[in-house]
Amino acid sequence: MFAWILRGCRDESSASDQLKQARDVFKAKEAVLQKKISQEMERAKEFTKSGNKQAAMQCLKRKKYYESQMNQVGSVQLRINSKERMIADHTGNK
Repeated sequence: MFAWILRGCRDESSASDQLKQARDVFKAKEAVLQKKISQEMERAKEFTKSGNKQAAMQCLKRKKYYESQMNQVGSVQLRINSKERMIADHTGNK
């Protein structure tokens, strides 16, 4: 799964560094998605107030899509954290 992240790693320190970089990237993606979700909610409220139900529904559909992407990002972050713990345990056992 993380072969693309860990490609070329010769030791645990570079692997953990790359995992930290990947974790930071996914944290940034999570922040962007959270911002998009809140924007879509605001737009849906505005369209509902103005009576444009179809546009409001489209905003809610995009919000739902962003939420599913955020769930995927969250699961990747969990896997990254478990890999980091695995590397830390491995280096601790040496």
